[in-house]
Amino acid sequence: MPVIQKMGSLPILPKIAITFLLVVTPLFYLGLEMNDSGSDIVRQEIVNSLSSRVELFTDMLDGDFDRIIKLLQEYVNDDDLMKLSTSSEIMPDIERTQAVLRLKHQMDLLKRSSDLAINATAFIPMMNRSVDSNTNAIIDFDAEMFRALSQTTNMYGDPFVFWDNRVFISMPYGYLDDGPLFLLAVEISGEKISSKLKQFAQEGSIAVLASSRMEWTSSSPDETNMSKKMLARLESADAKAPQSITIGNTDYLFAGQKSDILNAKLVMFVPIERIEQPLDRYRVWAFVWFGVSVLIIIAFSFGMYRLIHRPLKLLVHSFRKIEHGRFDISIEYPFTDEFGYLYKQLNAMVRELERLIYKVYEQQYRARLAELRHLQSQINPHFLYNTFFILYRMAKQEGNENIVRLTKHLGEYFQFITRDGSEEATLADEVAHAKSYTEIQTIRFSNRISVRFSEVPKEVELLAVPRLILQPIIENAFVHSLEKKAKGGLLEVDFGITKTELLIRIEDNGGIDEEKVAQLQTLLNTQQDVTVTTGMINVHRRLQIKYGGPAGLRISPGDLGGLRIIVVIPLKEVMPHA
Repeated sequence: MPVIQKMGSLPILPKIAITFLLVVTPLFYLGLEMNDSGSDIVRQEIVNSLSSRVELFTDMLDGDFDRIIKLLQEYVNDDDLMKLSTSSEIMPDIERTQAVLRLKHQMDLLKRSSDLAINATAFIPMMNRSVDSNTNAIIDFDAEMFRALSQTTNMYGDPFVFWDNRVFISMPYGYLDDGPLFLLAVEISGEKISSKLKQFAQEGSIAVLASSRMEWTSSSPDETNMSKKMLARLESADAKAPQSITIGNTDYLFAGQKSDILNAKLVMFVPIERIEQPLDRYRVWAFVWFGVSVLIIIAFSFGMYRLIHRPLKLLVHSFRKIEHGRFDISIEYPFTDEFGYLYKQLNAMVRELERLIYKVYEQQYRARLAELRHLQSQINPHFLYNTFFILYRMAKQEGNENIVRLTKHLGEYFQFITRDGSEEATLADEVAHAKSYTEIQTIRFSNRISVRFSEVPKEVELLAVPRLILQPIIENAFVHSLEKKAKGGLLEVDFGITKTELLIRIEDNGGIDEEKVAQLQTLLNTQQDVTVTTGMINVHRRLQIKYGGPAGLRISPGDLGGLRIIVVIPLKEVMPHA
């Protein structure tokens, strides 16, 4: 809902543009979805082909190596090999030669059993000779090579043996003190494996056959580092389902197949860019169509701006001037259409509004001034009557010093309240007047009541406040609470300053009636006619008239056992040292 409200608050021109975009965007989205759907179909076909090719080539490799392993296992039991390995020293020369030739023929067959084999060799320690398919004679026995290839391997788990940067599948048989009775080994060509991977890989793709100890790739020397990065980033190549991976700035689709015989995995990487290339042209046209649509929207929106938005903008600008109190506007419009009518009526309305506002403002000003003067005139005369009777009794009893004090404070009291018609006084003067009042009351009650005034903070001594805001509250404390106490009456007045307010606390210990406090609070919270209010209600009303809602009185039970009243006066830029 807040989003809708924000959209509704936008100017008309963006609203028009957004409306058209909302219409065009679904059509553009539909076109992209159709393009993506076609891309998905092409991608799926390539994915299926990729998976099939990986599986087929893995089966071909497994078949080649499985054939080599089975032939090795079969040739281990060859009679000629057995005789040459155990009794060559006692065999007649002709028989030994014929056995060697037959073994040579077997090695040739073993080499030709796979395109990946480049040599097959039978190592015979007893003869200190080897029979090699690549030579036509018995060759010298290579003891170092024999020892390296004599290690036992798992023929159907990890059959390869590495020696001198060459790859072999070896099968030792029997054991003597120094090693096997004989050894059959087939050397595998890494170049032929890489060549087959190149034939298997499609144009632009890379095929990799790798295990923990070897790695062959179809890539060129310049691409070798790329294939290594692919293997380093690959974590789930055993999965048959094609996956995607990002290497550098290129995205690849890959499919992998694990060979249990070789303990290796075959992975083929195809750039996704190559898959999506056939649909690039359609995607470009879709964006061109969308761009042309946006240009049309902009042109149409500009036309609407000329016809509608600019006259409306002028109208809104005029209303904002009226909001700021400017009524000297007059809009000229050359046409007689709807906007011409609105402008004409607006001009007439502004002139009439200016007249009415001036009239109402003058009436309200006079009424508010009369109300303030009426509120300030509500002074309780009962205090004055009592003071004159006290003065009479003191004169009759010849209490000269008290008469001096009383007349001094009474003179200051009347001097303050009968001052010229000024509605404000400084806070220091207001507090001084309140002190004069409390001094008179102290004399009146023969020191049964003590008053404590704290010092007025320096930064607010010259703060202008409405006159007579403290004395009525102090008078209320004397009349309704402290007069009833035979002794020990106490009244405290202190000051506090926050960042935004001046707080004056007036608190007594004359007891408290919770019900009367609630009634008084209700009176403060209601907008009652000022003609029936006196005392604290008078002060609260005057403070709110001058400062607004936050100002006024806050009433609550005090810690001294009586009523606590906080006078709240907002502070703006009146505190030079705050």
